[in-house]
Amino acid sequence: MPYDNVKLAHFLQSVRGGALAFASLRVWDEEVALDLLQEAMIGFVGAAKKHDEVAWKALFYKILGRRIVDWQRKQIWRNRIARMIPFSGLASDDDDPIDFAANTGNSDEPEQNHSADQLAKQFETVLASLPTRQQEAYLLRQWQGFNVKETAEIMKCSEGSVKTHLSRAMSVLTDQLGEWIDEE
Repeated sequence: MPYDNVKLAHFLQSVRGGALAFASLRVWDEEVALDLLQEAMIGFVGAAKKHDEVAWKALFYKILGRRIVDWQRKQIWRNRIARMIPFSGLASDDDDPIDFAANTGNSDEPEQNHSADQLAKQFETVLASLPTRQQEAYLLRQWQGFNVKETAEIMKCSEGSVKTHLSRAMSVLTDQLGEWIDEE
């Protein structure tokens, strides 16, 4: 299996956009998501040499998923410590969360823009309320287009677990967002 830097560079370029969206929706901070993506790419470069090109996409998302989980664990620990310390001036009250809402400024209909923005914000809120494994299953299957087997490999669980996580996520999303969710 010859290692080809050009193929590797093309692969990383091809997954960058989708992987950044995946990470952003998992950590809800675009800068952190970009950092995690870069770390995953660096880790992937070393690991890719040992795998066939056909396995790269699943391997990359597995590495990215691990980076995200590691970051989330660190955040939980940091938040616990911050709660114990009576003074925490690290975050300002006027810090704005990143706006992931779709930019729908192309429409001449203000009602449509407002409706799309509301839907995007509502989707983000509902997605964020899901347990981590359900978020991961939904994003990998519905957004990234991985099949059940690939998703199971990335998530390190059985195919049945992937189906269960996705089914539960879809149930909540459908209940909360109704007809706007594509159940295919």
